[in-house]
Amino acid sequence: MPKTITEQHERKIAQMVRNWPVEHALDWNAVCIGAQVILAWETPPTRQALDKKIVIKVAYKNKKEQLKLEKQNLSGMPRPRSTLDAMKKITRLQMENDALKAELTKMAEVANRLIYNATISGLTRERLMAPLPTIHEPQVTLENSRR
Repeated sequence: MPKTITEQHERKIAQMVRNWPVEHALDWNAVCIGAQVILAWETPPTRQALDKKIVIKVAYKNKKEQLKLEKQNLSGMPRPRSTLDAMKKITRLQMENDALKAELTKMAEVANRLIYNATISGLTRERLMAPLPTIHEPQVTLENSRR
């Protein structure tokens, strides 16, 4: 009886590829070995067998592209000169992050107060959440500019 890869297997293998850890290289050989565990086969499936499955192929291509972009982004980042510089930068960024979180909390409190007061004044939630009106600038024509 030939071995088959079911749709459920395809989804599980594609999910494995999507969750592939960054610290491990992604290649078809590694995917085949990982798929062997999911399929519970004695031998790993071939690269060609997995490549024929569209779901797996798309997940592999997308993850490969994502890893490539992450690598490019990391290579463009400036490196700290020393561990002390890195620690100072981390501390500064953590303080900035904490300040922004506190500011966001205050803004949320103000928004809640405004929504509450508007609601008890008779405005509905739909009215409060209505989009802002668009302002149409009058078009200047040659005739209008002579007046």
